[in-house]
Order: sequence, then C-alpha cells, then structure tokens
Amino acid sequence: MPGSSPFDGAGTLRGDYLAVDWAATALGEPAGWPTALRRALRLALTTRFAVLVTWGPEHVMLYNEAYAPLIGAKHPALGRRAADVFPEAWDELGPLFDGVISGAGATWSQDQVLLLDRRGFAEETYWTFSFSPLTDDDGAIRGVLDIVDETTRRVVDRRRLELLARLGELTSDLESTADLPARAVEVLMTAPLDLPAVDVRFPGADGQHQLPGPLATLGTHEVLVGDTPDGRLAWLRVPGAHPGTSGVLTVALSEHLAPDGPYLEFLRLVAAALGNALSVAASYEAERRRADLQQVQAARLRGLVDVAQALPDAGDEAGVLEVLTRETAGLLQTDAVALGLLVPDEEGLEQRLRLFGRDLDSVGGAVARALGGTSCFEALPSGGSVAVLPLRTGDAVTGALGLTWTGPRDFPAEDRDLLQVLAASTAQALDRIRAARAERQAAEAVRSLAETLQRSLLTAAPQPEELQIAVRYSPAAEHVQVGGDWYDAFLTSAGATCVAIGDVTGHDQEAAAAMGQVRNLLRGIGYSLEVSPASALTSLDRAMRDLGVGALATAVLATVERIEGTDTWRMRWANAGHTPPLVIGGGRAQLLTTEPDLLLGLEADFPRADHVHGLDPGAIVVLYTDGLVERRDASVEEGLQWLVEAAAGLGDLTPDEVCDALLALVDGHTDDDVALLAVRVRPVG
Repeated sequence: MPGSSPFDGAGTLRGDYLAVDWAATALGEPAGWPTALRRALRLALTTRFAVLVTWGPEHVMLYNEAYAPLIGAKHPALGRRAADVFPEAWDELGPLFDGVISGAGATWSQDQVLLLDRRGFAEETYWTFSFSPLTDDDGAIRGVLDIVDETTRRVVDRRRLELLARLGELTSDLESTADLPARAVEVLMTAPLDLPAVDVRFPGADGQHQLPGPLATLGTHEVLVGDTPDGRLAWLRVPGAHPGTSGVLTVALSEHLAPDGPYLEFLRLVAAALGNALSVAASYEAERRRADLQQVQAARLRGLVDVAQALPDAGDEAGVLEVLTRETAGLLQTDAVALGLLVPDEEGLEQRLRLFGRDLDSVGGAVARALGGTSCFEALPSGGSVAVLPLRTGDAVTGALGLTWTGPRDFPAEDRDLLQVLAASTAQALDRIRAARAERQAAEAVRSLAETLQRSLLTAAPQPEELQIAVRYSPAAEHVQVGGDWYDAFLTSAGATCVAIGDVTGHDQEAAAAMGQVRNLLRGIGYSLEVSPASALTSLDRAMRDLGVGALATAVLATVERIEGTDTWRMRWANAGHTPPLVIGGGRAQLLTTEPDLLLGLEADFPRADHVHGLDPGAIVVLYTDGLVERRDASVEEGLQWLVEAAAGLGDLTPDEVCDALLALVDGHTDDDVALLAVRVRPVG
C-alpha cells in the first residue's frame, strides 16, 4: 500500500526497526527497497515461526519477533551483516548462505550444532533450519529465507537420557562397590559434551583423583558449583547403600553450557543413578546373607527403565497414568497412583488443579505442598503411606505425582532418588503430550482456515443445455497439505462454455489466496475476451506479472463447442504445465497427451499452443489436478496409467458419478489436494 511502512507488522520489534540507520546499510532507505524484499519481510513478520530474511551479497539481516529470542544478546541485529552477527559460526553458516545466493538450491539442516555467543560464552546449540532462495522481480536470487527451530533442548535431553540408560546397565556385571568408581568414570566419559571430566569418590576406595574434592560440606541433594584452577566444577553427593558410605561425584562443567536448572538437574539424576548402582553393588556383596536383596534392586532398576521406555508411547494424561499405575505396582509395590496437573481454565487466564487417578483423598493435602515445590513422604492416619513429588518443566512446577501404599513404608534415600527420577520422567512425558497437543491444534486451525478459504473460492458449475458439468474438490489426507488446487466452469459473454483446472504451488492459506487471484483473473479474461485458450493463458500470464501475483501455477483451459451443422463436438484447449486431459468414451479412456507449455508465472511472453480434439455425443472429458495420480510409492507415469485403466469402464456414468467414483478409488490415500471437473456431451435423443 503506498505510504505504508515495511515495518508495520513488526510488533514489538517495530521500534528496533525504526532505530536502524538504514541509509548506512547495504539495503539503503526502506522506501527504495525492491518489492521482492518487502514481500519477503511482510511474510516473515506475519508468521509466528522464527524467520530470518537476509538480502544481498552481504546477507543483511531482517527477522521477526519469534526469531529475536533465539539469538539472545545478539539482538537487536537488524540491518547488520550476518557474518558480523555470527562470526563464531560463520565457517558453518557462510557456505550455506553463499551457496543459496549462488544458485545451489535450498538447504536442509537437522539438529545442526552451532557454538553461538548469545549469553556471554560460546554456547552449544542445535538447530533445524532450511535456507531457501529469495528472488527479485526479474527472477534473480537476491536473498535467503531462513525458517528455523531451535532443537537444543531436545538433542541435549536425548543424549542425557542415553547416558542415564548406560548408567543403569552398570549393575549388569558389577560385583563389588570397589569397582564402581572406575566403571562409573568409564561410562560417564562417554558423554564428554556434558561431562568434560569426572571423578567419583567413595569412602575406602583407592585410586588417583584427577579433580579436587568439594570446597565446602555437601548436603544430601545439593549441587555445589565453584571456580577452581581446573575450571568450573560441580560436586554432588552420591547416596550410599548404608549410612556413612555415600560418595562424591565431581564434574568439570562444560564451558559451552550454562550451569542452569536443567544442567544441574541432570547432574542430580546422574548422581542418583550412581547411587542406585552403588546400592545394587552393595547388595551383591551381601548376597550370601540376603540373597533376595540384589534381585529386588535389579528389578527396581529394570522397572524404572521400563517406565522410561513406556512413557513416550502414552498419548494423553490418562495414558501416562495407566503406565505409571502398571509399572510402579511391580517397581515400588504401590497400591494407587494419582496425578495433579495445573491446566488453564476455559478462558486461559488462570491455572486450576485437575486430579487424575484413584485414592485422591489420600494425596489431596500433600499435592498442595508439592505444587509449592516440596516433596512429601508421609504416613497416613489410616496406617498407609503416601509420597507426593512436584513435576517440573524447566524451573516451573506444573503438577504433582502421588503414590500411595495401604501399609506403612519407609522412604530411604535410594527410594526418594528413584521417585525423583520417576517424577522427572513423568514430567517430560506430560510436557511432550502438551506440546504435541498444541501442535495438533495449531495444525488443525491452519488446515481449517485454508480449506474454508479454498472452498469459498470454488463455485458451482453452470449447466448448459447440451452439456453436463460436474466439479469436486477433496482436501489432502494430511492436515498441512490444503492449498492451491482449483477448477472453474463458466459461459463467456458470447455464450461459449469454458472449463479450466489448475494448481498454484504451495499449500495452506498463502496458496489458497494466490489460487483465488489466478482463478479470478482467468475467469475475467475468458469471459470478456473472445480469444483462444492459448491466448487467454498468455493474457493471464502477463496479468500475473503486471499485477504482482507472486506465484507459479499449472493450468488447463478449454472451450467445448458443437461443430456447426453436425452432431459432433470439439474441445479446444491449452496446457500450461498441467496433467493431460482425460477423455472417456467407447469403452475406453484416453489421455490427450501433448508437449505441455511452461508453467504460468515463469515467462509471460512464452508462445503457447492450442490443441483440438473431437468429441462424440456421450463422451466425457475429465480435468484433474496431480493429487489424483501422485503417490509416494509410484511415479507420475504409473499414476497416469492407473487413471486410464480405472476410468475405462466409467463411460456409462454421469459426470457426477465419474467424479465420485474416481475420488472413492483414492479415498484416504492422497498426499495432496484433488480437484476434478468432468464435462459430458449429452447423447443425441
């Protein structure tokens, strides 16, 4: 819109955009920015995905609100060269940016590690992103579109869970507590990114220690962090099998990770796993006196692994509760399990407590304390016992896990540590469920909006006296694949029948909106101009160029008319890169295969050709989009051959019946939208 600012949609970043001296940058004043750059920036500013746009050979940066938190202290970096913003990672990023600009094509990077200085140190981060080329109005590549998702937490959590699983296997061949320090260090050193150096000390165990002991007295569950000549170290108490037998775990903290809550909580889990291994080893040493003790400990550890493996398969909160109830009955001999979760109210303004499970009266009082961050291990007036632990997501308490026993129960340190691990695994499973539910809801909202928009743009077909016309639109089986397929049928100002079908590249509401523009332009051209289909498509291509419709599209446009003085009809058509029309009649089906012309939106002055095919009374012409014939497990040629064979026996059906029959054959198997248009020459008599 004339006079509008390209920063109108920048939200909280608008002030940062306006504060930049753009004249001093390679982009110059915004008023002089090319249309392609302004369009790309508008797209970035109107999406909630984190998006970076760079322009020019210097890769000058523009980005949206969702992107700013990802770069931390580097923000604001608007108007700066990407190489100056990310010098520490330019060896990895530079070739990707330059490759896209030079025409090497789009990139895809999954869980790419980058050491970024965004919090005052070279932080280990992971990213999934794609660099795509941005072209100017002449089709030349001028910039890069980066859609990015930070996967640091997922990657780090996965490798830490793998280490905890390996620690759980320590007990498989550990025969003595004296062997534990060396074996533990051996396993822990398989995770150098989280644990660059480690040392494990137990009373009475001999051996050389590479790292100094704690600088102060350690509490049972305390993590002590301090700076030493050996770097920043953390010390944790490893719970022992008996009083006075606890050890100390010393860890050199990674210089590329912040010593935040998740990092320190991971160290607590490592210490708890070592404590459990120590307990199992001590039990093995006493096996001659208490042969069953080792079996109990091993079963508990296996049960904990079973819980950790089963929880990711739970699809909702009820599934998590079912897994916990089943697994803890054998693991901890529990009689009941309950979950107390903080969920938003219907207005989404306040958090309310929602309880799941059995024996809720027994855990109710302790849940309130657990929501305050305190674990509770208590005897009940009925003679039973209850343990309630807070469920944490990051630093926030999001709920509580409650377990009850009908009889009295002690809670030694190893039991409490095991319950802490169980609570941490439960919290992670519930967090994944919440994230997956939010993602599904967002995807469904996008799909519903795009499908509604698309259906509103597709109108009913006219019914000329001597022709029958049927149309259908079927959205893709996958939610995110609703988009740019369309059809049209109309009578020109001179009374001729025009039919058309096409597909705008892309999906969702962007493609649906572009589809509406292309379809309406073609309808206006076809209605008002008495020209051939090829000339109409050429006029459409020029209109798309001149009106700034930034899309690529395929299309078939055809006129169906009687040959004067005969009962024979003919179809005149032009094909802009689309699948060939199908003619059904005489007990067979035939593809009208020609050399297709260029797609619309590539070269406006490309010479296009008309084609003519005779139609006997009763013949049916089917126009369709590629969703009808494309499959992941087959080529397009195989799909077209399938269509010919499937349609051969449909000649006696009406156009409506033909459309319904073809859609029924692919129901639930389409990877893309399907648009269909069938026109039949009414039989004589």
